[in-house]
Amino acid sequence: MLALSLFISLPRFARADAASCAQAHASGQREAKAGRLKAAAEQFASCSTMEDCPDEIRSECADFYRDAERNLPTVIFAALDERGADLIHLRVYSDDEVAAEGLDGRAIPVDPGQHHFKFELPSGQVLVSDALIHEGEKNRIISVRVPPPKPETETPPLLPGGNRRPLPPGFWVASSVSVVALASWSVFAVLGRGAQSTLGECSPHCPASQRANFDAMRRDYLVADISLGAALASAGVATWLFLRAEPATTPDQHGPVKPTLRVTVTPLVSTRGAGLLLDARAF
Repeated sequence: MLALSLFISLPRFARADAASCAQAHASGQREAKAGRLKAAAEQFASCSTMEDCPDEIRSECADFYRDAERNLPTVIFAALDERGADLIHLRVYSDDEVAAEGLDGRAIPVDPGQHHFKFELPSGQVLVSDALIHEGEKNRIISVRVPPPKPETETPPLLPGGNRRPLPPGFWVASSVSVVALASWSVFAVLGRGAQSTLGECSPHCPASQRANFDAMRRDYLVADISLGAALASAGVATWLFLRAEPATTPDQHGPVKPTLRVTVTPLVSTRGAGLLLDARAF
């Protein structure tokens, strides 16, 4: 009875293998039509190697497998560091699925279509590359490179001519004089206006005791006028020096080192007049 039972169960196994073969045959065709050639190739490879699969289906699976393998694209991943050297120990993702654990230069099959490749370096840095992979495309190189480090200091902007234009020391001297002169004009104009307001209360019959206020008003207005003239003249000189500045030497050329100037402007006021004392020292 035991031998008979074993003999009867064998056809049942054969029928199960035939059903699995037919299912793999149909599933592989669905995957191929959907463009999932990797899954299709796996299904066709399975049904083409089943011993109990009907010869017609197994032969057709083998033909489908060869077509899927021929149309299945392959890519080769490559990564370079800042110096252009190959990176090997990293992980590559294809659309959030691990495609490679380390790089060895071998081709890797991927389905045709748009892919988002992500290279994860041991340092945690992530480099990405998007590519449209075509059906039947073989050994497409997907390469990324670690960008060079950014410079610590920003380079000054370039003029339309392409060379950096330095500003001469005279520009800074004239600009400083203009700023100080404007400040002096503002102060003395306010002082003169205050003295004029005081004299306006008794004008036109001011007593002799207001003579000092009158002299102060004239002196303040005189200093304000001189300061305004100095500010305008210095601003004009600074503008002229800015417009005629010479192009700087290139980084390969070593020009003379220009001295640094320290400028001091001191207003001078007396009963006989007023002015500005300019002291410029190089160091």
